[in-house]
Amino acid sequence: MMLSVCDSEKYHAQMKEAQQVVAEKTSALEAEAYKTKRLQEEIAQLRRKTERMKKIELAGTLDEVMMEEIREYKETLTCPSCKVKRKDAVLTKCFHVFCWDCLRTRYETRQRKCPKCNAAFGANDYHRLYLST
Repeated sequence: MMLSVCDSEKYHAQMKEAQQVVAEKTSALEAEAYKTKRLQEEIAQLRRKTERMKKIELAGTLDEVMMEEIREYKETLTCPSCKVKRKDAVLTKCFHVFCWDCLRTRYETRQRKCPKCNAAFGANDYHRLYLST
């Protein structure tokens, strides 16, 4: 069975139209995913604010709340791998942050995977990070 030139052109036009519809739907889906991510971030921020307000309400003084928040911030800046040093290096493959010594040691001992997500990394995938106040 042979397709005529007319049938071939018709199928080609239908295929182009279908590709355009797929591209439009993909674009719309990506836009919705972006909005969803932003809304999830906003929800997380509002939850943190709510937790802070609850702490202030339950605590005897504002000083206690501030000391707890300082402890939490210090914990945030501490390397999750060794739990001792400050974070000062980033893996550019996954953007997880650790101390330089932990990443260098992992690289040198050929354990070249992120401790958090197991993403493989090479010599050019971890860099110093300078946090300033």
